[in-house]
Amino acid sequence: MNTQPSIGRRVAAFTLTEIALCIAVIGIALTAIIGVLPSGLNVQRQNREDTLIAQDAQFLMESIRGGALAIGDLTNQVEYIVWRRRGAVTSEDYFRGPTFTESLPGSPMMLTEPWQVTALLSVPRYEVTTAGVVENEVVAQFRCFSGPFTEKSYKGAGGLPDPARTATALRYLVSVDSQSGPSRPPLVLRGYTNTLQSNIVARQQLQLDRSLNEMRLTFQWPVFRIGNDIRTGNNRRTFRSTVMADRQVLTTNFMGTRRPVFRFNGGRTNAPKLIP
Repeated sequence: MNTQPSIGRRVAAFTLTEIALCIAVIGIALTAIIGVLPSGLNVQRQNREDTLIAQDAQFLMESIRGGALAIGDLTNQVEYIVWRRRGAVTSEDYFRGPTFTESLPGSPMMLTEPWQVTALLSVPRYEVTTAGVVENEVVAQFRCFSGPFTEKSYKGAGGLPDPARTATALRYLVSVDSQSGPSRPPLVLRGYTNTLQSNIVARQQLQLDRSLNEMRLTFQWPVFRIGNDIRTGNNRRTFRSTVMADRQVLTTNFMGTRRPVFRFNGGRTNAPKLIP
C-alpha cells in the first residue's frame, strides 16, 4: 500500500504554508504602520497649527503696526481680552467678544468695534501716570483667523453664531508686549552747550526714541478649559518686530474705564479725532 502523500497534497500543504507566512508578514507590517500612525498624525497636526499661528501672527502684527481701526474680523474672532495693571495703579478688566458666551470674572465689557481690539493690543507695557509708573499686561484669546470657513463664527438664521462651527476651531492666547526704547546711545552735546543746535538735536533724538518701539507677540496654544479654569498646552512661539511710529491717543476714557488707549499712527502726520 502506497503511504506517500500525493503530489497534489504536497502542493496544497506548501501553498498553505506560503499563505500563513504572507499573513504573518502583513500582520507585522500592519502593526508597525498602526504604531507609527499616531505619531504621523500628531506631526501633521503640529505642522498645521504652526502654519496657522505664523499666519495669524503676521496679521495681528501688521494690524497693530498700522494702527488699523476697521478690520471687522477682529471682533469676529476675538473671544476675550484681559487688561491687568500693576504698580502705581492696580486693576483687572475683562472685555468679552460678541460671539463668546462662556463665563468670565467680574463684569466683562462687550467689544463691539474693531478699533477697541486694536487699541487694547496697542497698550504700552510701561506707562507713566500722575500716580507713578504702571505696568500693563494685555492677554487676548482668539479663534484662528486663518482656519477654514467652517470654523468661522458667522451668524445663522437665528441671528446667533452656531456653536458647532466654532467647536473645533484652533484657539490660542496671545500676550502683547510693546514699549519704546532708545535707538542709540545718548548724544553728547558738549559742543553745542547753550546753543540752538543743542536743542534741535536733543528734540530730534527724543522724537526718535519715542517713535521707535519694540513689539513682541507671544502665542500659547491650544486653549482648553478645566471647570472654570482656562489653561493652555505646551506650544509656545514668540514673534518680534520693530515699529517706527508715534503713539496717538484714541480716547482718554476707554469704555468707561477712565484710562487712555493708543494706536500707532502708521507714519501718518494728521492726528486722528479723539473717540469719546
